[in-house]
Amino acid sequence: MSYGPPPGPPGPPPGGYGPPHGGQPMGQRPEVGLAGVIFSLLCCWPLGIPALVFQMKIDNLWGQGDYHGAQEAADKAKKFRNLAFILGITAQVLNLIVTLILVLGGAFAASTSVDTYDTYDSYEYEDYGYDDY
Repeated sequence: MSYGPPPGPPGPPPGGYGPPHGGQPMGQRPEVGLAGVIFSLLCCWPLGIPALVFQMKIDNLWGQGDYHGAQEAADKAKKFRNLAFILGITAQVLNLIVTLILVLGGAFAASTSVDTYDTYDSYEYEDYGYDDY
């Protein structure tokens, strides 16, 4: 009686873990630039804080294999950083314009002011008939 060839090694178990959540790496880790994010805190801190938070998430997500999430965090960090730059620079320019208007307006007002008060010597004394006591 012949049973045929012996069975080969068993194959991989069904299912398995598969690739990480984000799929295969799409290239290099996304870079935003930590110095630019920190400088955005100085320009406009309400928008610089989310930029810093998303910047810090990039390494964590990349290390976990969530490459798509790391790229989204990098895009959000860039968006908040750029908005902080634009808003901060706009505020500084407006501040400079208002300051110049106030300073130059004050200088113009001071240079054109007229002394409306007479000094004591310029009064003309009328003789009302009173003599010195």
